[in-house]
Amino acid sequence: MGAFRETTLKPFRSARAALAYLSRFTNYEKTPPKGRRTPYDLARMRRLCEALGHPERAFAAYHVTGTKGKGSTAHYLAAAFGENAGLYTSPHLSSMLERIRVGGCPVSGKRFAALMTRVVAKSETAPGEFATYFELMTACAFEAFRGCGVAVIEVGLGGRLDATNVLPAPLACGITSIDWDHMDRLGNTLEKIAAEKAGIVKPGAVVVTAERKPGPLGVIRRAAARAGCRLLIVGREVRIDEAVSDGRDRWSATLSMKGSPSMRVTLATPGRHQLDNFAVAWAMAQSTAPLPAAHWRAAASVQIPARLQLFPGAPPVLLDVAHNPVSLRALAVHLARAFPRRRTALVFGTSSDKDVAANVEAVAGAADALFFAAARHPRASDPATLRALAGRGEAFANARRALDAARQYAGKRGLVVVAGSFYLAGDLLPSIRRRP
Repeated sequence: MGAFRETTLKPFRSARAALAYLSRFTNYEKTPPKGRRTPYDLARMRRLCEALGHPERAFAAYHVTGTKGKGSTAHYLAAAFGENAGLYTSPHLSSMLERIRVGGCPVSGKRFAALMTRVVAKSETAPGEFATYFELMTACAFEAFRGCGVAVIEVGLGGRLDATNVLPAPLACGITSIDWDHMDRLGNTLEKIAAEKAGIVKPGAVVVTAERKPGPLGVIRRAAARAGCRLLIVGREVRIDEAVSDGRDRWSATLSMKGSPSMRVTLATPGRHQLDNFAVAWAMAQSTAPLPAAHWRAAASVQIPARLQLFPGAPPVLLDVAHNPVSLRALAVHLARAFPRRRTALVFGTSSDKDVAANVEAVAGAADALFFAAARHPRASDPATLRALAGRGEAFANARRALDAARQYAGKRGLVVVAGSFYLAGDLLPSIRRRP
């Protein structure tokens, strides 16, 4: 692929120094490319991996994508594999270090600084061409997982052209479900979006999906058939039987599929949709590297961060990073099931590149009062616009003030809900942890 020139720089002495330097690189999470033409190209990421000695080949991989639920699925799968498993997810809540985990723990600042020193030194992937922020983070994760027997890799955006898709054939590919999101980059039909997601399918992998809609499921079927992959569909080959919930919308069910012993699980993270996410993770592992039931019970006990996560207090705060219409409707269902008689205040913000009107519509009737806020992020939607779309509520330029107003409205016996954006959740998490 040509020669590489190593960038000369002093070793980063801390994670803060590494992240400060990293901020110089193009970051499409903050400023997405405009228009239909995309600058995403796996060739640049392949050159970076070659320059690093191909860290993406140093571990057995499980690759996960989907419109919703892919983060939860990745967390469940990594938790089941245990202390020697790597996990790469995005975005993060409080710290970039959360994106790279080994054995469930974020990489240390010292380790991150050392890894990023090595990766940034190879950042000029061709004369005058530099890797992007996400590509450097992804390469850093691959480097971190060299000592791991297995790593679970969550796609950042789409799948086909995502930087993570330089992975060789993984043991299994998981496609949680397909819905409307990032239509400007993935396509304006569910079938086009499914085709981008199914771009992670490679010969030799088992494909597991929770998608049930005929159109996108047909796309996934064809992708698996072209690659000669075994396809397992949740609800068909992977069964979820005897599903029941408790008073807090936490679900138990029996999972079964041909060739694997059935097992009963009870999930700590609320929401019926988590059974689908867990089933995808379970089938990905059990069809390739079966794990004992004790590993899955441990995984089921994990509270997925910021997925219907309840923080105690007076009032308690429910934090959820649902950020598309389907996930937000699931949040509304959860509130009706778990908190039917609570005085509820919703603090809501969303990114401007989402389907803003559909997101607002999904939550407009989910709470007694709405408090619209903007995250400290360039893609945050204007709170006044959100309020106008909802036709009610209050708009706040400062998210902390919105949280304070919501707490006051809910009272000690009510409930505050924060939803709509990873960035809003991350901004408010320190205040949520500090009980009033």
